Amino acid sequence: MKDIQVTLAQLTPKLSEKQHNLLLIREAIAKASKEKSDIIIFPELFLTGYSVGENISDLAEVTNGPSLTEIKKLCRKHSIFAVVGFPEKGDDGSYYISSAFINEKGGLQGVYRKVHLFDSEKKYFSQGTEIPVFDTPLGKIGLMICFDVEFPEVARALKLKGADLIIISNANMVPYEVHHHIYAKSRAMENEIPVIICNRLGSEGELNFCGDSMVINSDGKVLLSMGNKEGVKTIGLPLHSSTDPKLGYIAKRRRELYSV
Repeated sequence: MKDIQVTLAQLTPKLSEKQHNLLLIREAIAKASKEKSDIIIFPELFLTGYSVGENISDLAEVTNGPSLTEIKKLCRKHSIFAVVGFPEKGDDGSYYISSAFINEKGGLQGVYRKVHLFDSEKKYFSQGTEIPVFDTPLGKIGLMICFDVEFPEVARALKLKGADLIIISNANMVPYEVHHHIYAKSRAMENEIPVIICNRLGSEGELNFCGDSMVINSDGKVLLSMGNKEGVKTIGLPLHSSTDPKLGYIAKRRRELYSV
C-alpha cells in the first residue's frame, strides 16, 4: 500500500469563536494543500474550543450546518481530506463530541461520535454508540477522540474491522500528557497499525492543553513529533502493517479466551 501525506494542525482555537477558528482551519488547509498533503487532522472540538458545555445549545451544529458547509467547500477547493472536531447536535436533540470526516470532493465521508466521555463531558454530551471504519481512496480509516485512546478495545475493534490507519483528535491536557504519549504508541504497536494523534495547545480556565501531536508508524516509531510547538506540519506515512513474523499479535490472538 502506498504512502500518504498527512498533516497535523497543532493549533490553539479560541473558545466560542467559530469565525476565528474557521480562519485557522482555512489557513491550515491551504498550507497542507501547498505541501501536497492527502489529509489534514484537527484537534477535538477545534471548531468551538473545548469548554463549551454551558453554551452547547448555541454552538453545536448539525452535519450540514454553516461551519461544516464552509469546511466542505475548502476540502473540495484544495482536493484534501480533513478530520475536524466539532460539537454535533443530533437528530434527537442530543449533543455529541464528534469528528467530521470530509473527503477530497467536499462530501461528508462520515461522522464519529466520541464513545468514552471524560470527566464532566458527560454532563453535556451523550456517548457515541458506534465504532465505524470508513473506506476511502486513501485506505480504510478509523477515528477515535481523546479519552478513547485510553481504552485498548477501541483501537483493537478498528483493526479487526479492517482499518489501515487510526486517527485520533485530541484535547488532552496537563497532567495527562504522558498517558497519551504512551497509549498512542501502544495502540500502534499492539495493533500493528499506523496511528495519528493531533492535540491542541492553549488554556481554557484551569485547563492547560499539552500538544504532543504525533505521527506513528505500525512498528511504534514516531515519524513526526510536534512537542509543544504551534504549527501545521506534513509528513509521509506508510500505510502498512508491521510484518515482524515473531510478533504478529493479531494473527496470534487466542479469541476463544476473550469472552469478557
